[in-house]
Amino acid sequence: MSERTPVTGLSHVAIATPAADRLADALVASLGARRGHEERLDGGALRVVFLHLGPVTFELLEPLDPAHTVAKFLEKRGPGLHHVSLQVAGIESALARCADAGIELIDRSPRPGAHGSRVAFLHPKSLGGVLIELSEDQTGA
Repeated sequence: MSERTPVTGLSHVAIATPAADRLADALVASLGARRGHEERLDGGALRVVFLHLGPVTFELLEPLDPAHTVAKFLEKRGPGLHHVSLQVAGIESALARCADAGIELIDRSPRPGAHGSRVAFLHPKSLGGVLIELSEDQTGA
């Protein structure tokens, strides 16, 4: 496998919150964030609101179902950083490279993400306690 990184950039930083609108309003008022796309994932169980602050994108995760993994995250840890998403080219090869390096994969194959992307998560215990999402946009880059 090539030594070149499959990472092409930072996709977004995800924040778990019980109230996405309240947090979005605070970021707009305080830092001049621009509210972006909003959608429902996981069969409507998760509301996702994107905010743009210059070159940085925040993804606000608001669970709408108490059984959703983000709801469980909030119960256990409270609001805050949920994951960091890295944009990759070739998500399957990136996952294989991670597995070959001994990283524990949460997802062995990509699943649907926001904006039509394909995503896969890497276990935080393999990466310094941070949940990392690999994200490949719908064009594959």
